[in-house]
Amino acid sequence: VLAVAASSVFADSDETFADVEEVPDSVEQVAASSVEEVPDSVEQVAASVDMVADSVDMVPDSVEPDSVESLCPRCGTFHAGGVFGEACYQARRNARRCGRCGLLHEDYDMPVKWFHLMDKFDCEFYIPDVAKLEMDGTRIKLTDDVLKKVEEHIKKQQTKSTKED
Repeated sequence: VLAVAASSVFADSDETFADVEEVPDSVEQVAASSVEEVPDSVEQVAASVDMVADSVDMVPDSVEPDSVESLCPRCGTFHAGGVFGEACYQARRNARRCGRCGLLHEDYDMPVKWFHLMDKFDCEFYIPDVAKLEMDGTRIKLTDDVLKKVEEHIKKQQTKSTKED
């Protein structure tokens, strides 16, 4: 053990260390003097493991192959059910929803063509204010202003077709 004087001053410092009396020679001496004995707890753990093992119930494999979501190589989304299943179809369908109104324009293309003589459904024409959109199931409730615009468009298309004949 190296003894240090209480009034020693380090060469690069102006401070004195009055509290330092001894510096141990090795780490082994410090470790040996500061180690406390720990009781052997391995036997206690083993006894508690036996109790837990009896109380564990076996859970059947409840994960079905079609319920695990994975990245689909066909549509690039996460869904269950495989590449050509209903989940893939719905995932691709939902990916085509309009960012403005949230509807699938393709669902309304055919009725608009038949009843309103328009080529495609245009949400800016039928739904001028998305915040005021009202639906009845899958049907869009049109406002009076929109109905007037539709009637004008139908008349315009009918006069155009009569001029061509």
